[in-house]
Amino acid sequence: MGPAYYIKKLSQMIKTVSKETDYSQGELLVSYALAFLRCGAAIDEYRICRLFDVSGHVQAKQFMSGHRLIKAADRLCRSASQEDFDCFGKKDRFNTVFSDYVKRDWLYAGNCTREEMLDFIARNDLFLAKETGSTQGQNITQWKAGAFDADSVLSTFLGKTFVLESFIQQHPAMSSINPTSVNTVRLVTATYKGRSEVIGGCLRTGGVNAFVDNFHSGGIAFPLDLEHGFVSGPGRDFEGRIYTIHPATNTVVPGFVIPNWEIVRAAVLDGAGRIPAVGYIGWDVAVTEEGVEFVEANVNYPDHTLIQIDRNDAWKRVKDFMKRCE
Repeated sequence: MGPAYYIKKLSQMIKTVSKETDYSQGELLVSYALAFLRCGAAIDEYRICRLFDVSGHVQAKQFMSGHRLIKAADRLCRSASQEDFDCFGKKDRFNTVFSDYVKRDWLYAGNCTREEMLDFIARNDLFLAKETGSTQGQNITQWKAGAFDADSVLSTFLGKTFVLESFIQQHPAMSSINPTSVNTVRLVTATYKGRSEVIGGCLRTGGVNAFVDNFHSGGIAFPLDLEHGFVSGPGRDFEGRIYTIHPATNTVVPGFVIPNWEIVRAAVLDGAGRIPAVGYIGWDVAVTEEGVEFVEANVNYPDHTLIQIDRNDAWKRVKDFMKRCE
């Protein structure tokens, strides 16, 4: 995409934000220029994380832009092998490596038999099909009993690089926010010189009638207090719209306490320590009545806007963590 595309996108963003706020287009242009020069903030990052709420220069000082994310993640993962990355990038491999945190029924369609797939279908009236390398909620479909026949499932997935998974039964409190999706906790861990730390997080919820909670597929992310595990402020969607009340249930989300919070934190830190060469991981964790369940983990530069929708200081947190490990 050439310069004309980005100029048009920037112009549209500035006009939209100016209409929604008290900032003039000129003020926003200067603010964005400062943020871009300071940290390389992209247009979407600037809008979603509302870097215009204070001086772009001040915010950008601690903001982890995509450019800075790549720099930090590459440093923290510099000793990782492709085999290490595959433990996260391939869903079938992930489910195997972290089997003690993956308690749902699942099947890899790429190497199973016809009989194994028929048995899986018979056991599960509702399941998800996920392409093993998919991200951002793409290539995920939901299958319900009565809406499909076995032959259609076999012809669609048998021998293909898809994982079939039963639907996770989340904690009733999590379901109360939006019952159509499994609403997960995204926690980002950094591992350096044998130490791991949670350096960011959010609550991810699906949009109205959505069955996935991915931010890029209509989801809404809410900031978390990482020490006590409660929603610390309004959420945002990918368009930068602000939510205090979830539109699917009219639930007031700020103040919501994540059940089993200490178990969630302990689980991701345990997971991070298992493959320490991969030093920057975005974990998606479902909360159940029994504890937690890993949905997936992202190592291909997991969405940094999600953990900065209220604080905008992830760059500082990563740098401070590495200094403490020296």
